[in-house]
Amino acid sequence: MSRKGALLGTLATHFHVGRKPAEHDLRLLNLYVRQAADIIDRHRAEDALRESEERLRERSAQLELAGKAALVGSFAYDVDTGRRQVSEGYAAIHGLSEGTTETSNDEWRARVHPEDIERAEGPRDRAFANRCKEDNAEYRIVLSNGEVRWIERRGSISYGEDGRPERVIGVNIDVTERRRAEQYQRTLNAELDHRVKNVLATVRAIMTHTREASGSSEDFMARLDHRIESLARTHELLSESKWHSVALVEIIRRELAPYNVRNTDIGGPDLTLKAGAAEAVAMVFYELTTNAAKYGAFSSRTGRVSVCWRWLRNGSSDRLVIDWQEIDGPPVRNPSRSGYGTSIIRELIPFELGGAVELSFAPGGTRCRLEIPGEWASRTDGVASESGPTR
Repeated sequence: MSRKGALLGTLATHFHVGRKPAEHDLRLLNLYVRQAADIIDRHRAEDALRESEERLRERSAQLELAGKAALVGSFAYDVDTGRRQVSEGYAAIHGLSEGTTETSNDEWRARVHPEDIERAEGPRDRAFANRCKEDNAEYRIVLSNGEVRWIERRGSISYGEDGRPERVIGVNIDVTERRRAEQYQRTLNAELDHRVKNVLATVRAIMTHTREASGSSEDFMARLDHRIESLARTHELLSESKWHSVALVEIIRRELAPYNVRNTDIGGPDLTLKAGAAEAVAMVFYELTTNAAKYGAFSSRTGRVSVCWRWLRNGSSDRLVIDWQEIDGPPVRNPSRSGYGTSIIRELIPFELGGAVELSFAPGGTRCRLEIPGEWASRTDGVASESGPTR
């Protein structure tokens, strides 16, 4: 039996000849039993301790591996000596050599971003002064290769009998990705706010000018609805491209879609327009197609529209030229006065993009030439085109 009374096993003793055990034999047997029980107990304890140590080592290795993967490291800071005992995860976060287990407070301070010294030391100094038990801070460090990382520090402070801080035990968490995500979200919110304001301003301008050019409330509602539909089509394209850039051919194709696109010729180099240019060009093409549907090529079965674009070398910078030409439509008359649509065609590109526009109502068909500074467009490989039957 063990010293705690647990059954361990059976010890059997045999004699060469049959006889009754003497008192001496029984005492000796009892001694053997106690020794055997102690040996078994000790070996079991050693085995249990060894298994426990192995599990502890495995657990420590798992924690270190998890710390490296999750960018979490632990430290123990001795306030009096200024030394820090650090884990492998801590060393990885701070860019220390592999196998580093100790560093100094001065070395840690040297890694703190110069602009964040107060953010790093201030909370701890105030915690010491107020005898707080917790030390939390968030600051940047600069690694030896120049990389900047954001660190979140969480620590527990212990004090001596005299009230002086003695030791801080805690963790460092690399929160660089979280910080980047937060900054990206703030940038997105600001950009969204800017875009919404621009859209509302555009819609308000469309409403005001459409009302001035409309003869009745029904006419006003119809014109307003069509112009907002055009704006929505452009914003759909921009949304699909995450507001980076839009293919010029897609802008033109969508504005021509409501009309007889079989009688159109579209062609030019494959290129994209930035968001601001895409909106302006789409609005101009909406007015051109609307005018063609009411008075020009799209108002007759024989009428055709040709849209082509090319790069124009002008001094040291490129300019994008887009030509609109109506063919075989009804005779065109020069309007007696300039309406809102004509103003959009002539003024929007110069005002918004710094380009130039030539609009002529020639008897053979309306022509429009747009020149857009190359900074608003990006070249891509290939040729974008869509042609209908020639009549």
